[in-house]
Amino acid sequence: MNVTLEISFSFKRELDDNPVTIELADVATVMTLLRAFASLHPMVSRRIFGPDGEVMPYINVLKNGGNVRFQRGFETILHDGDHLTILPPVGGG
Repeated sequence: MNVTLEISFSFKRELDDNPVTIELADVATVMTLLRAFASLHPMVSRRIFGPDGEVMPYINVLKNGGNVRFQRGFETILHDGDHLTILPPVGGG
């Protein structure tokens, strides 16, 4: 299946293509996609995952516009054609 991943804000500078389409197995989760993306873009990986291998607590992921934290978290199942957006933290005031 193909899933589109868009990176917002400061992460964009580290990518040549945005959004990107990632091909995954027929059964995949948001975490599967994040790990696949991180293996393709190691510079972004350390900004998504902490030293323990878990997603940093301030990273939000939207699936088709809805925050996955209100679904099954990073274990939310993906479907062909889904659109995900990674929202890193934004500071300022």
